Amino acid sequence: MTLIAGCLVAYLIGGVPFGLVLVRLFLGIDIRGIGSGNVGATNASRAFSKRTRLPVFLLIYLLDFAKGFVPAMWFAAWFGIDGGAEVPVLLGASAVIGHCASPFLKFRGGKGVATTTGLFAAVELYPLLIALAAFGVVLGITRQVYLGSLAIGLTLAIAVIALEPSTAFTDRIAATIAALAAALFLFWTHRSNIKKAMQKRASGAAA
Repeated sequence: MTLIAGCLVAYLIGGVPFGLVLVRLFLGIDIRGIGSGNVGATNASRAFSKRTRLPVFLLIYLLDFAKGFVPAMWFAAWFGIDGGAEVPVLLGASAVIGHCASPFLKFRGGKGVATTTGLFAAVELYPLLIALAAFGVVLGITRQVYLGSLAIGLTLAIAVIALEPSTAFTDRIAATIAALAAALFLFWTHRSNIKKAMQKRASGAAA
């Protein structure tokens, strides 16, 4: 299988909207009509009772995580795709794009946090762990998931470079580019959250 074919398969796998499927399966409703309308784990879990919300969130998050992890970790070996360190990054990134622009949802989708963490769990584990710790700190302080997600993007980009600066722009340049792109991408996919927060702050200041 060529790299292009592998990326296409990863994209299609990434496009499977697990949040939408599970909410429809268990509750018979369309998650796109609830809350923010997003098909990711955070919004999908809001459809459930408080007692089951956390387990559902974790299940959907892990499924979306796997969409990025499996292609980046194993597709090259499974399908005999030749290449260097950039191959797992490209395969995982294809899954992230599929999640955010799903061919099954008219090229709309989730915000890419879980699938992005799956990609980096396969290619840059230690920077990811630092980024997840930053997520926990920001979430604990602000109680805002979107701010934690933005912290993941920023911290991941910094950590990928700072932990091994000698290889960040040589042997590991594919991971560095992916981390920088992920930071920008997460800000883009959370732009509605940022806009609402700015409007809320502005209205509060005006009052």
